[in-house]
Amino acid sequence: MRAFWINLVSSLIGTAMSIDPLRLALSFGLSFLIGGLGYWRHSLTRSGWFGAIIIGTTTAGLGGWHWGALIVVFFATSSLLSHWRRATKQQRIGATAAKGEQRDLFQALANGGVAAVCAVLYAIQPWPGLFAAALGAVAAATADTWATEVGTLSPQAPRLVTTGRPIPAGTSGGISALGLAATCAGAVLIGLVGWVGVRLGDYGAAVWVIPTALGGGVAGSLADSLLGATVQRVNWCAHCELQTEQPVHRCGTATVYQRGWRWLDNDWVNFISSTAGAGVSAIIWAIFGAP
Repeated sequence: MRAFWINLVSSLIGTAMSIDPLRLALSFGLSFLIGGLGYWRHSLTRSGWFGAIIIGTTTAGLGGWHWGALIVVFFATSSLLSHWRRATKQQRIGATAAKGEQRDLFQALANGGVAAVCAVLYAIQPWPGLFAAALGAVAAATADTWATEVGTLSPQAPRLVTTGRPIPAGTSGGISALGLAATCAGAVLIGLVGWVGVRLGDYGAAVWVIPTALGGGVAGSLADSLLGATVQRVNWCAHCELQTEQPVHRCGTATVYQRGWRWLDNDWVNFISSTAGAGVSAIIWAIFGAP
């Protein structure tokens, strides 16, 4: 046991000494500025700004600039899409959505935390499969966000992923053709960003990157829908007689628990989904991309 702790401390010291302090400082500065822009644009709350700093500094500072680029693309595209046709989307899903369009600390960690953990592990042991896992985690977060922001505008009613029956727009567990197309598009975009990162990071043949991101993104997004349709917590507003993810409905009425696992809110679902995306992408990389 003593030898284990000695080796662990030695490994941590070696990792700390190998970190580029300039890149870490620049990562913090850029994360501060980008997060501040998001806060100014009302895409982030103050705590969400803090979360963006944590995620951005960790991924870019410990993983590399190509790791940080994944987070930047996810955040930028998600923020833009959240403002796109905002009034229409609020009208369609405002009664059910768990939170508003501003991301807070927990949402930031739920979407980017897995990639940040991968970056920390990569700093300790630079295994290329960890970049594949981070790629899948960010692809899953991007794919799911795009599916929500674009799929909500589908002219056809979404269908519950478990039964196929039509459900109201914005209901957890719903999928649509437009949403699935957006899922794939978001994952492929992250794959393209990752492809550049693989070329810069010299992680071997780049042919595996886009399929890896697509597989992880689609898997994570579908995991989100499956959890939403089965075990995610759903509340009930007695005043409006509507299901909602909100603890206090937009009418001002405190909602009551109706079904699902009490602890499994939207943030936990996002975290689990991004973890699933990371796992699937790591497996794809191990089978097809590992040198």
